[in-house]
Amino acid sequence: MKHPGIVQFLTAGRMGKEYVLVLELATEGSLNAFLSRTVCDWRHAVKLAQTLSEGLAYLHTDLQNHGVYKPVVAHGDFSSNNVLVRSDGSCALCDFGCSTILQNFRICQTLEVQRDIAKGTFQRGTLRYMAPEILDGCVNPSSGHSFLQADVYSLGLLLWELLMRCSDLFKDSPIPEHMLPYEIELGHSPTHQDLVTFVSEKGLRPTIPHLWGNISQGWSLREILEDCWDHDEDARLTAQCAANRLASLPSELY
Repeated sequence: MKHPGIVQFLTAGRMGKEYVLVLELATEGSLNAFLSRTVCDWRHAVKLAQTLSEGLAYLHTDLQNHGVYKPVVAHGDFSSNNVLVRSDGSCALCDFGCSTILQNFRICQTLEVQRDIAKGTFQRGTLRYMAPEILDGCVNPSSGHSFLQADVYSLGLLLWELLMRCSDLFKDSPIPEHMLPYEIELGHSPTHQDLVTFVSEKGLRPTIPHLWGNISQGWSLREILEDCWDHDEDARLTAQCAANRLASLPSELY
């Protein structure tokens, strides 16, 4: 897969007994680490958000070019630790260890995946970024659509996470320290049951600051977040639709 939104694979080999992958250097490290030390202005935050969503949209698209086929892929562990930030401020998705390949939007299941889905115990990824249907073990095994829409739910949380570090959205107010989704409400290490109760049973989501409503584009951002993390997977945006909405945001606040 070659796309600006996907970390570039360079080569693979062995070092002693270990197998290694060599990837492009993303000098700013993970999005998590970047946000922990960096406050962004509007222009930079929009670039992060747009390239993040474009990478996911590419991953979710099947493509054929000059006889080379790229299937639809669900990431499966879309978190700020699995996104890298380059020196130019763009994002690149990485770590596809939990990814699922889809053909005709059906899961190319391993026996392990089939067993976990049948038991209602299929849970892959980082706990706090899991969609309600993943937390509940209610993934629809007949269609890969559920896996794609679970990624979109995670995208909503990632967008909230990076926008909370945008200085232009907190004019005349303190800019919050970097926080993970649900860290305000559930602390740094929520349990599975904590998230089931808060996210799935109560239908709650990270708090969107009220003052965003006083800023141009604030309501647009709220709508994008809420349409990504909707409880109903079928009501969520697709990754491409989210990318299109973010692409329409202006480069300057006015």
